Amino acid sequence: MSTKYGSTADSQEEWIPLAPKSDRPSRKTRKESRFKVGFLVVAPIVGYIILAVATATIAISVLHHRHFRINDTADVFRFENGRLLFLPLSGLRQSDVTTLVSLASTLTRFLGSVCCGIACWRAAYILLEREGLTLADIDGLVSRPFLRPWPWGTYRIMISCFALLFLSAELYSPILNGSLSWKITSYAFDERVLGGVTKSRGGWWLARNPSAIYNQVYRAVVYTTMATVNGGNSGSGGHHTDLWRVVDATRDLPINTTLANITLPFFVIDSFEWIMDPDEMLDRATLSVTNADNALLNLTSPINPMKDYPPTGYVALLPKAPLNKSDYNIIQPTKIDGSYYVAMMMGEMTTGRACEEQTGFWFDYAPPGLKYRASSYYTDWVDVKIKDCIAFARVSIRAGAGRCTDCRITNRFTVRNESQIELQEDYMTHPVIHMMPEVSLILTGVNTTLLSPERISGLDRYITDTLTQAYCGTWTSLTEYTAVMEAKDKTAVRVPVQVSEVTVDRRRVIAWLLLNTCVAACCVALVIIQASTGKRRVLVDATLAALLLDSTEVVDSLAGKDNVDVENEEGKRKEGRD
Repeated sequence: MSTKYGSTADSQEEWIPLAPKSDRPSRKTRKESRFKVGFLVVAPIVGYIILAVATATIAISVLHHRHFRINDTADVFRFENGRLLFLPLSGLRQSDVTTLVSLASTLTRFLGSVCCGIACWRAAYILLEREGLTLADIDGLVSRPFLRPWPWGTYRIMISCFALLFLSAELYSPILNGSLSWKITSYAFDERVLGGVTKSRGGWWLARNPSAIYNQVYRAVVYTTMATVNGGNSGSGGHHTDLWRVVDATRDLPINTTLANITLPFFVIDSFEWIMDPDEMLDRATLSVTNADNALLNLTSPINPMKDYPPTGYVALLPKAPLNKSDYNIIQPTKIDGSYYVAMMMGEMTTGRACEEQTGFWFDYAPPGLKYRASSYYTDWVDVKIKDCIAFARVSIRAGAGRCTDCRITNRFTVRNESQIELQEDYMTHPVIHMMPEVSLILTGVNTTLLSPERISGLDRYITDTLTQAYCGTWTSLTEYTAVMEAKDKTAVRVPVQVSEVTVDRRRVIAWLLLNTCVAACCVALVIIQASTGKRRVLVDATLAALLLDSTEVVDSLAGKDNVDVENEEGKRKEGRD
């Protein structure tokens, strides 16, 4: 029996009426259906890619080197009516950031799993259309996913590689979570104005009271000890060539507070050169510093430091002329930019050996071939003639003061520069240069000088750091003492908060993004391949063939048999039994 659609009433063939026109899907409905199917196919993949790209972009561009709170405690100082108060913090905490990153990683993995699951079913359909499919293939693609590449075929090998990539997509999250590393640091959070910072304008007072500097040597030693022994070298790497001063007004501020307007001493050694033969290269005036009657190094003491049993390691910057304390005009704003000589006590001369033949701690770090100036004297407490070995060097220095706009408090009283400062004239420049030899003498004698030569890369670095240390301490002492009658400066203060700084490993984030992009690309490739497949189905497994058979005609034919035939069959069975 054949079946035709739309036949006339006179036809002997079976009628199958067409559906009413009103029940047929309209063109608009068909378009909406195709759009819905396309949206369901594309939306998970697009969402997966967008979320992965957004997460990687935020991690690299927004989170990198950002500061976040550690906890909810009140760590912030604010200035209000001259008092320091605690205020609660606001903003994200470290735990919040790690939670958000983990959430983004989990959502990305979830969307990736959805895309991979759909892609595995799509891969099964492609194999069914192209090269054949078995139940074992479906089980491998859906449950693991995994597909064996044999029997060899182009699509089977390609889908096997895709399946391995889908399987590893579940393991990408630790790459992103491990790209964040944290460290505890301080961050300048708030800004207020601090008063009471001493200016450096007390020269007029010092000029009218020149005897005031007599008592400042030991004050300079105390200031230097406060700055260098009690943790003042924080962040300097063991060296003290950074510039500093002691400020009493900062005693109530926390460590790492920054100040935007403060005057610091300025002392920089631009070049260093050893004098290999002092007797031939130096003039008599310079060599005379080893004489007992020379008053170039002793500004406040009647005894020449070089003749007062100087300790080994003593370093003295030699002024070019004595400071005339009776001449008030000598104390004027000035800055120094030129060459000076430096003398250093290397050690005592043992009996029967010249200075050049000596060995020991300081001599071992001197350059080969260096000659010394021998200095002999008698002490008051022992009637023995002592001979010292003095080494000389030439240094090019710049000295004065400078305005610092980004200084940091490194201990309770000490302020250090965090940026370059410009050399300016200062009233204290010449008095400081003349006081430095006596300050260095006491610092060396009480063992509060800097690290040993083997710790700071040589003898020249030791001399450079020791002179910088003595200048800063002496300048601080004179400035704080002579500026009592001056008005105080005001400076903007940024008080730090202990925070956690995040560092993002960009290579890990980019690797995580590339892996997820590869997964999304594979999903897109499978969509394109499926869209181009034909109608031919190759059934390798018999079970799948049975499931795909259309058994409608068999059922209909059985239902349309005549009852008589059924009765005849039953009659035949009865006759057979008889």
